[in-house]
Amino acid sequence: MENEQEETSVGDDQLNGDTATEVNDDAPTVDATDEKTEQQTKANGKDTEEEEPSEDLLTKIKAQVEYYFGNVNMQRDKFLIEQTKLDEGWIPMTVMLNFKMLASLSKNVDVILKALETSDLIEMSEDKKKIRRSLKHPLPEFNEGYRKAQEARTVYVKGFPLTDTTIDKLKAFFEPYKPFETIVMRKYQDKDKVFKFKGSVFVQFETVDVADAFMKAESVKYEDTELLRKWAADYNAGKAQEKEERRKKKADKTKKTTEQKETEGDEEQPAATDNKLPKGSIIFFSGVSKTCTREDIKECLDKFDADIAYIDFQRGHTEGWVRLQGENAAKPVLDKTDEGKVVIQDIKVTCKILEGEEEDKYLAKVMEEMVASKNKYNKAKRAGKKGRARGAKKRGSSPSRDAVLAKKKAVE
Repeated sequence: MENEQEETSVGDDQLNGDTATEVNDDAPTVDATDEKTEQQTKANGKDTEEEEPSEDLLTKIKAQVEYYFGNVNMQRDKFLIEQTKLDEGWIPMTVMLNFKMLASLSKNVDVILKALETSDLIEMSEDKKKIRRSLKHPLPEFNEGYRKAQEARTVYVKGFPLTDTTIDKLKAFFEPYKPFETIVMRKYQDKDKVFKFKGSVFVQFETVDVADAFMKAESVKYEDTELLRKWAADYNAGKAQEKEERRKKKADKTKKTTEQKETEGDEEQPAATDNKLPKGSIIFFSGVSKTCTREDIKECLDKFDADIAYIDFQRGHTEGWVRLQGENAAKPVLDKTDEGKVVIQDIKVTCKILEGEEEDKYLAKVMEEMVASKNKYNKAKRAGKKGRARGAKKRGSSPSRDAVLAKKKAVE
């Protein structure tokens, strides 16, 4: 999850260093059935679209083709970039029809060309068989400066429904905030390698002023949900900082574990211990499927940036506990959920933070188990050392093979 193509103004490729995985929704393909149908239709002297195309359809076709040849797509669409090198930028219409999104709008070349008559970005060849990006609009130099300029007019928007959110719905929603160059649906891969929408998008506007107007809007709601808005630069900086903090925390934890092992004695530790587990870090969940696994739980909580220390759960049970790293670590995680509800294996699961006596009782149980486990480890370790010592002594007092042979020869 990373780099695919987008659909019209809405794509599934990541922008600005986001690390989630994406899916290609508009790769060039050849549909044998459609080609056969088209050939048969032409042989019969009929057109696949006999009716006069509507203005709405022509507008959609124009927007789709202009997107293909626009700055955003031409920055990373390897297929189209290679095609433009073959014939001075000209792309045969037979190739264009292999793009699924365009073909879904129309497979009639005449209709597509009619839609492009008013385009300032696209020009047609004299024989009406090829199109290209107009030479009046050369591509910008895609360097670090241009990337920064793109980021400066890009915003992060979160709060869209995780299901039933489509490209067309997003385009319709952002219509009042035009002009924008692209909308990127952020996605991730589940355990079945299926791409799922994260509920957030990147919107790259045509100018900084348009993006600024969107950010300064007093309220932006999708249906009844107030959307979270951030500048892409701030979002990316925040994610980079979170990543660095997790890296440092992991490094500190590894260092601490190593130091403990180096200073750890062989003697069995007493049942009581001064070590304390952080409070406010236990999440109790219930209502999971009996086929649920620890991996399913971890995958779910990873979406909420949970720093998991341990998952106390057995497959076949319907409830369990998740212990997080750090004092009061549970609340920030649950604040990101839908009022304590998360989805695991397509089932809504209820989560809550353990508090008061319930928390004390659970932490005491965990500490007992940790001490017992450590004592068992130390006991096995000590027994192993003694066994090795006994073996070494026996080998040291046994005569060598050469000595036995020498003694045998002397007797003879």
